[in-house]
Amino acid sequence: MGETRGHQVGESTNQEAGALLDELLASLLDDFEHWFQRGEELLQACPEEVMPFQERRRMQERLQEGKKAIAATRSLVAASTQPMAVSMEVMNPWHGLVTEVWGLAARLGSNRSPQAPS
Repeated sequence: MGETRGHQVGESTNQEAGALLDELLASLLDDFEHWFQRGEELLQACPEEVMPFQERRRMQERLQEGKKAIAATRSLVAASTQPMAVSMEVMNPWHGLVTEVWGLAARLGSNRSPQAPS
């Protein structure tokens, strides 16, 4: 009886850990998706003097690829019967792209600030 009881506790702990992992991964994917969407919005409002057209186009393509990767990851997670994690190797380019979005937002903010008289 002790083994069965211990086994049930172990299963419960594994289920809780799996649910927590799923919740954390969903939240992380939501964050990436938010920033990729925000990046697309910033690019639409981005003037040539802040970022040249070709650079904007390349960033737009990377944002679209990032959104596709997030959607594919969500599909894999939904299809899995076991909790999943995403490796840092996979997420590193996503993190880099989010950092680029933040940089673009800062550049746009600096561009909109009133210039001090010279």
